[in-house]
Amino acid sequence: MNKIKDFFKENIKFFIFLIVFMVVINIPLPYYILAPGGVIDIRDRIKIENKNETEGTLNLLYVTEYEANVGMMVMSYILKDWDTEKVEEVQLSNESMEEITIRNKVMLENSMQNAILVAYNKSGNTVNIKGQENIVIATTSDNGIKVGDKILRANGIDIDNVETLREVIAKTDIGETIVLDVIREDKAEQINVKVTGNDETKAVGVVVLTNYIYDVDPELELSFKASEGGASGGLMIALNIYNSLTSEDITKGRRIAGTGTIDALGNVGAIDGVKYKIIGAHKNKMEIVFVPKDNYEEAIKVKEEYNYDMEIISVDTFDDALNYLNNN
Repeated sequence: MNKIKDFFKENIKFFIFLIVFMVVINIPLPYYILAPGGVIDIRDRIKIENKNETEGTLNLLYVTEYEANVGMMVMSYILKDWDTEKVEEVQLSNESMEEITIRNKVMLENSMQNAILVAYNKSGNTVNIKGQENIVIATTSDNGIKVGDKILRANGIDIDNVETLREVIAKTDIGETIVLDVIREDKAEQINVKVTGNDETKAVGVVVLTNYIYDVDPELELSFKASEGGASGGLMIALNIYNSLTSEDITKGRRIAGTGTIDALGNVGAIDGVKYKIIGAHKNKMEIVFVPKDNYEEAIKVKEEYNYDMEIISVDTFDDALNYLNNN
């Protein structure tokens, strides 16, 4: 016991330094660290009767993102492919991390629903809309509405979609109040919001997204991890579902990856973090990478800078990606 005490006494300065050092490097900072990501082979995320098996893979690309502390900020200056982003750059109205997470979950759900609609329609299978949810994905003012609220009615009028809400707002004078009936955490609430802006751009300080609920045949189950979110996987989810429904394997044994949002009409939209996704695709030996047209120039720049051996294909629509795979 005396030897242990003597050891600590002799090294007390070192232990104090070590404790202080550990405390300092773990101090949280208002930044995110963006780093090269990887791929998700989502074949196993799709459960469907008589699923078509594939020789190749259709992978979703993602960005690795950390909440920064002092130690990680130091690392971001050392590692070439690590970058920083202020938390406020992804926040709206000082929203919390929880609200950002909720928004990402809603965006993922929306991308999955759009992907289902596109894939079933393109493959000639049955898909019927049986309902919809109008969900708040952002607030631009402190108006009592929270991210994740589901809007049912505005001034007693059923809100079928975002356009219906816009019509109610347009008919309400600036400064007057609209009563919103919402579902928040499975409980019904009424929130009073004021109309602001001018006659041309009236608003109530919310951004709303309509999620549709489908009946499909054959039945489909999609599953993602709690840590996964965002809309950028829409294109690849749609291609995976399509490939599961049809008899011909569009992968033809190739390792394919991609990124891009998708809407209900099959249009592919721009995404963030292309640099980190292309690096991740290379690390996972992807042969073909689909990117939205608006991100193509940046993707090619990364490919040429690092001399990557992969085909990068620009797409505007689901059909662009499908036609490329069928014809190459």
